[in-house]
Amino acid sequence: MPVETNASDAAMLELIARQRAIYEGSEIDIRMEHLIRDTPHPTLSSWDVQRLLRASRAVYFDSHVEVVSGHHTEVYLRFESIAQFPDLITIIAANMAEWLLQTFQEHPPAGIITTSSDARLLAERTCELLGAHLPLRTVLTPFNRETGKIGTEIVSGTVEPGERFLSLNDVTTRGMCVSKLGKIVTDRGGQLAGMMVFARRDSGQFPYMEELTATYPFYFGVDLDMPQWEPADCHACRDNKPLVSWRDLPAL
Repeated sequence: MPVETNASDAAMLELIARQRAIYEGSEIDIRMEHLIRDTPHPTLSSWDVQRLLRASRAVYFDSHVEVVSGHHTEVYLRFESIAQFPDLITIIAANMAEWLLQTFQEHPPAGIITTSSDARLLAERTCELLGAHLPLRTVLTPFNRETGKIGTEIVSGTVEPGERFLSLNDVTTRGMCVSKLGKIVTDRGGQLAGMMVFARRDSGQFPYMEELTATYPFYFGVDLDMPQWEPADCHACRDNKPLVSWRDLPAL
């Protein structure tokens, strides 16, 4: 007998099939071009970014996803898809390491604070690549994979008073997580030297991000055009498009 599929399962299967068709078709080139925003000082090249995103199939297009903050978006970056590939992590980490060397030549930080999510792979690989040139240590905080929230206690490593640390996350939308990581440093008497994320994931609509990038040395490898809305303002909700949670999206 055929296995019954409920509405939510059917919607997910349809979403996955649509994403795979996009990546295997000719329109992926145009979609990628529209996705990557021009910035005054790009870090990773557009070619590198497209290679990362296409090889990992990390972006969900034409979707309706609820992100950790509760906002809704039609285009979603799933960093876990990139994290499956050590060579792609190395590409990002090598660029982060280069930025660190150029930015902190005279006053290097003591280390990087990040979460126990896949973001830790970026921090650990960056520290490995720097090696003897700029020895850094990695400090980890808790990460709840069900809620996407980070804790404020330290589960690995230490922050000593007066030490300077960079806060690092895989992606940012509003700047809240990297800011929270920075507060963990300053609450322990340390100093926040700067912030790092692989991708800025919004459409420039959150003013706090502009404040952070103006205040701290701030690395983001790519700026992606991924507008987000409160549920009350989401046109996909008004069109009754099935909503999926960020945590339920599988690798493509």
